[in-house]
Amino acid sequence: MKTLLKKALYQFKSYPIPSSYNLQLGYIFHTEMVFNDKMFKDLLHFCSEFKAITGTQPICTVMSGVSPKVADGMRQHKCEDKKLADRYHELGGFATLGYHGHFYLNPALFKRKEAEIRSNNFSKQNLKEQFTRDLEWFSSHNLPHNGLYAAGWWFMNQHLLAMLIEAGFAYDFSFSKHIHFRNQFSHKLMLENELRAGEPFEITIPGQGSIKEIQNLTGSPSTPHFQDFTRNLLHILDPSQPRVTGVINSHDYDLDLKNTLLLFRNLEKLSNVSFFDANQLLDKRLNLSYKPVSLSSTLFEGPSLT
Repeated sequence: MKTLLKKALYQFKSYPIPSSYNLQLGYIFHTEMVFNDKMFKDLLHFCSEFKAITGTQPICTVMSGVSPKVADGMRQHKCEDKKLADRYHELGGFATLGYHGHFYLNPALFKRKEAEIRSNNFSKQNLKEQFTRDLEWFSSHNLPHNGLYAAGWWFMNQHLLAMLIEAGFAYDFSFSKHIHFRNQFSHKLMLENELRAGEPFEITIPGQGSIKEIQNLTGSPSTPHFQDFTRNLLHILDPSQPRVTGVINSHDYDLDLKNTLLLFRNLEKLSNVSFFDANQLLDKRLNLSYKPVSLSSTLFEGPSLT
């Protein structure tokens, strides 16, 4: 019934992307279940088909094998540490790898919602320990994160940004104007700095360095209706920012392979849509202009959970 109603609605209102917008789109995975044979097979297939359609590779930000969430899945699927790393190396032939972090107040209680670090329930000490352990796992398996990061549960704050900058990360994909893809810190930062949807920006922490931000625009579709995508996108676009650069996201486990590929086949037909990948960002081929954003030192003052 819902599908029929949408079909009828879109016959009267088609939600086209206005020609005044120039969209530069990438695709990013929050990759969490490569230990699952079918999901891994589907992910490789998608990446291959995506490149055939767009001429670009998606970004797959992956989780470490010492993440309690991943380690639990590895045990259930009888996937050893080396096998997971080998699959990431294989995936790197189809996509550009990055780092996807999920953090916990108590890793031993990772299945409890209250243990998840999302916004206010924050521990700098636990974050630092798990962040460091994750990166050590990447290094021990000679896995590149290519200086790319995407936040689990969209958790972001000044301390995580400082850790990313210190570790040499170049690009982050954790900020969004979309209500479903942000936390309190990222939403406030974007409002205070008057950042528009699809506007690249660069966050500087004085005395430490900076990291560039490419926004997450929206999620991938689970329906065959192209208008479901355009309707959601138009909801966040700002006419004063006609050049829109950003990524579309999904997890590996909730990817609708057929409908997401259909989306990009439809997008590829539009003259005001182009595609980019991580290599074009890293070697500056896109010639983007980044709005400067500076974090005040006062954000790092005062009491905090340790």
